[in-house]
Amino acid sequence: MESQKQKILETTHNLFFQCGIRSVSMDDISKDLSISKKTLYQYFKTKNDLIEQVLNWVLKNPKFNFQSEKLKNLNAIECYWKFHQFIIEILGNPHHSFDYDLNKYHPELALTFKTKKMEMFKADLIMNLNQGIKEGLYRDDFDKDIISNLLIRLYLGLWNQNLAVYNQDDKFTESFHRELTLYHLHGICSIKGVEYLKTVTDQ
Repeated sequence: MESQKQKILETTHNLFFQCGIRSVSMDDISKDLSISKKTLYQYFKTKNDLIEQVLNWVLKNPKFNFQSEKLKNLNAIECYWKFHQFIIEILGNPHHSFDYDLNKYHPELALTFKTKKMEMFKADLIMNLNQGIKEGLYRDDFDKDIISNLLIRLYLGLWNQNLAVYNQDDKFTESFHRELTLYHLHGICSIKGVEYLKTVTDQ
């Protein structure tokens, strides 16, 4: 039962992400999963209930996590560079319908979801900063809260289509994000960290 619910949540998220929330009906979801609507409604009372649970599932199953098992043996610079590569992958598959529909038709859910997502992102950033300082790769004379908050606001501005922070000529491209990542890392790296960063970016 629980595994079927997880499959429904994952499949629905993929449909929402590809097609947008508004255009995907309960009929579409049940057909895609080859299950009856009755089965679908056993797990979710309404479409709104399903949307809320999908958002909670996304928070519990982030596509990138600084604390993931596959990153545990990497140092702080390597972990942040993996994050940079993850963002590049996202840029190659842009889907704005999900965010647009969430903001327009479910503003309260959108606010709660984005607040929790930003809290998780900040916790990840703080963890990365602490790790880098401990490893001697980052300086220890900067304010971690200020640095993490600056990054959060910058990414929020870049992804939020409703904020007129950037004009039409400012594209969030691969080269843009590379420069942003290098700018951030050069700002916080120690001399040892800067030397190590060269070996990572030259690969």
